[in-house]
Amino acid sequence: MRKDSTPRDMLLDRRVVERNIRKGIVTREEYDTFLRELGDTADNAESVTARLGEDELVDDIDDDEEETDDVEG
Repeated sequence: MRKDSTPRDMLLDRRVVERNIRKGIVTREEYDTFLRELGDTADNAESVTARLGEDELVDDIDDDEEETDDVEG
């Protein structure tokens, strides 16, 4: 949670808001208003480049082989 969060913001946190709406703690309208009033922070984003594992992607299934079920009829 952000340091500048208020207790109301915590009730509207996306991880718990659906539960709080079901319990009647907040309304859907309050949540929609909260989302509309959020500031655009896209300019604060930072690009990150990462390489995980090997250079080549590895498929779990070989594209040349078809999976078949061994079913006797």
